[in-house]
Formats: sequence, structure tokens, C-alpha cells
Amino acid sequence: MKTDMTRGRKVPATQEAFGSDRLKSIANGISAPIQMLQTAHRTIGNRAVQRMVEQSHPKIKEHPGQGAAIGPVVQRLEDSDSFKKSTPVMLRPMNKIKNVDSALVDYHKLAENDYAKRSTQLEKIITECNTYVDNKPKKDLVPGVNELKRQAIVEKSVIELIAQAEGKSGTQKFYTMVEAQDKWLLVKGDVPGLGGIVFGPMFDKIIVELRATPGAIEEVLQHEADQLKAIADDPDTPDITKQVLAEVLGNMGEIKMNALNPGARFTNDKEKQQGVQEKYVVNHGLNAPGGSAERLGSLTHEFTHVSISEKFDNTPLFFAFDPSTSEDEVMQLVNKRHQHLDKLISTLASGGFSQEQLSLLNMKLEYPRKGGPGGVQRYITNFFQSKKITAQEKQKAESLVNKGMDNTVIEFDTVINQMLIYMHQWKIAMDNPFYKLLRTVAEDAYNYRMGA
Repeated sequence: MKTDMTRGRKVPATQEAFGSDRLKSIANGISAPIQMLQTAHRTIGNRAVQRMVEQSHPKIKEHPGQGAAIGPVVQRLEDSDSFKKSTPVMLRPMNKIKNVDSALVDYHKLAENDYAKRSTQLEKIITECNTYVDNKPKKDLVPGVNELKRQAIVEKSVIELIAQAEGKSGTQKFYTMVEAQDKWLLVKGDVPGLGGIVFGPMFDKIIVELRATPGAIEEVLQHEADQLKAIADDPDTPDITKQVLAEVLGNMGEIKMNALNPGARFTNDKEKQQGVQEKYVVNHGLNAPGGSAERLGSLTHEFTHVSISEKFDNTPLFFAFDPSTSEDEVMQLVNKRHQHLDKLISTLASGGFSQEQLSLLNMKLEYPRKGGPGGVQRYITNFFQSKKITAQEKQKAESLVNKGMDNTVIEFDTVINQMLIYMHQWKIAMDNPFYKLLRTVAEDAYNYRMGA
């Protein structure tokens, strides 16, 4: 339903969509701070889990035939001079280590985006390192050679998957690139410069190809929903996450999925005339810099909006409370959720997350508290102008806004459920203080939706 970020396109006031903050991140060397750039507005929902790690180049929009961004060369592994400094030896040209030198020099001569050749050359570097170490090497050089080998193995684990993806077509190309990106997110800090790989344009190109293949997009979207089902079936998934996923996936028969900027809403008249029979439309972003954690968290966010609509049936704004709830009761709910958000934010300081993860979680926790003209009031105005809500509904909602109602009545459940998916995908320890509190808050919100 809302959209808490990405793509930064302005939306007409009459468009039936909620907006959210956009995150763009820049990978600089091993790691980089997350920078929030602007607010994007579109469909009611999570604007694709913040662009958690949009690397060193801006996102390139999809255009048929567009290739990956070229950009400046990103130094990977260590350069030849650095390697030689770590492996000093007299008469180096006469030493067997010269073969390692040559393999490394040849690697850095390759085109930045020629992943197939890079993968092959990385294997050669590994082989030369093994040969050197196995053939009576100078012992003081072995640590430097082994470190180069370690870097090459790590880098190859990513480069090889990208090369494999480029050699495939259709949905398998997408799935393999997803595997490469997820691997990269795990190891990008282990090799100098590896974090500079730009996945966005590669995914853009694949998505264009999928759209040109009948049934391919639909298959991928179903696979994404199936991934959530797999999380629900995972014995390591906590009970509350299983319950949430059972809840939101239970509405799949009422949902038409599209591969567009993330958002959720009622099916409009034009779509009905085109044959869409489902009650809701959920748009899902397939290009997510944060990998599977970002994509699946975003999808859970959007599915939660649908679940809220089904539970409360409170206008196309998808308010997360029963329409008969008194104003005082609504404000009690808002204040309670503010307290939950404050506790979650303070608990983040206990540790257990990378800087990128912390930045994303902080943005998520701030998003529901957005108020004023840029918060829920904007949605009320836009929905009234587009004739999605009546004058009476507008007046009732604005009376609550005047009392302090903010986005918590729309975006609280969605981001809480979204972060449950983050925790699972990031493999955060169950005893992590933030994760423990998040599960408690999620249980409270779930019970409220269930009327318990």
C-alpha cells in the first residue's frame, strides 16, 4: 500500500498511491554510508525497502537493449604493486612468484564488465598461487600469496555467478543474478573494491528481457511469493513470522501481481475492463539493491496492506483500525505504536547489525511516524481529489489528523512485518535484543489485527 521509497518520480495529486522516503546508497570501496536523498510518491506501499545499497552509479531506468553501466574502473583484488610489496623478493623476475605476478597483471587488464573472462582469470590466479605454495616457496612470501588466493576465491564466488547469469536466458537468468547479488552482499567487504559492482543496470536489462518473454514475469512473481511460503515453512522461522506470512499469503487469490514500483491498492475500473478479476493489485519491484532481503521484505509490506484492508475494510486508504473506532481509541493506538517505535529505535544500539542494516532499520522505524502535510494528510487529500474517498470520510480522517494521527495508522504493521523478513534473511540471532523486541511488537500488532 504505501511505498516507502525508491525511484523518485513525482506523482500527480490525483494518483491513488501513497508515497514514502527514498533511500539511495553508494558503495565506496569496502562499505559506504547510506544516504537518504529524496521523497518518492506513488502507490500505497513500501517503495521497495529503501534502496539499501544502490552502488556507486545512479540507477539507470529500463530501456530496451540497455547494457550495464560502464563507469570508472573499480580496482578489485589487490593491484600488482601492492602484491609485490607484500611479497618482497630479490631478483623477482627469476623467482617462481613471477607467474603469480603475471596472472594478476593480466586480470587487471580485463574489461570491467567482462565477467566471463574475469572468472576464468581468477581461476588462473588461484592455480598459480597453489602452484607457488606447493613448490618449495620462500616461506616469508607464502602469507602474501595466500592472501591473494583468498581474495581471488571470494571474488570468483561472485564473478562466476554473474558470468553464469549472463550465459542464461529467461527466468533462470534472473534467478542466477539474484544468487550472485545475494552472495555479493555477504562478501563485498572481504575484498578491496568488490563493493563497487553495480547490479542495478544488470537487473534492469534482465527485466526488459523478461517482459519480452510471454509468461516470464508472471513466473518470477509467483516464485517471489513462493519464497515467502518457503520462509513460513522454514523450521528456523519464529512463530510470529509464520503467523504473519500465513495471514498475508492467505489473500493471494484476491491479488493481481505486477512487476512495477512497489505498491498496493484496489483494482481500478480500467483494469477491470481489461479482465483483471482480482480485488487488489500489488506491484512488486524486482530490482532491489538490498537483494532478496529487500525484495521479499517489500513484498511482505505490500501484502500486509492488503491484509489490513481485508481485516478492517476502512476506506481505500487502508487504515489499520475498524471504522467504528472512536477518535480517542484511535489516538490511544497511535500513541501506543509511537512507544513501540521509540523502544525499537533505542534497542538498535545494542548491536548485531552492519552500518547499512542499521541505516535501513532506522529509516523504517521513522517512516510510520511521518505526520503533517507530508504524512497521512497528503494521502487523504490525494484520495479525495481522485474520488477514492467521500467528503464524509475525508472530514472524519482530517479530524483525527488534527488530533495528531500520523502514518502509524497505515504503515506501522507493514514495516514491522517487513523487518521480520529482514531479520530472517539476514540470519540475525534470535536472542538479539532488537529482534526479540520486534517479535513482541509484531505479536501485539498481529493480535490487534486478529481482534484478540
